[in-house]
Amino acid sequence: MNYQFHPSPRPSSLELLTDEQLLNIFELAVQAKASPDFIQIIENVLEGRNIPFLKEQLEELSKEVEE
Repeated sequence: MNYQFHPSPRPSSLELLTDEQLLNIFELAVQAKASPDFIQIIENVLEGRNIPFLKEQLEELSKEVEE
């Protein structure tokens, strides 16, 4: 599926979640081997939040799941 996520003028359900909630969903999605499109949408929302440690945390979560 070739889906592009485009933010709407109103916040999406994912955008309404706290950083911690969204990171938890990301971790669960990776563990459950959810669709890459869904994981990418979560990453896009997280990247838009300007969280200073985000890149490192996403890499760490991905490595933990692979182990």
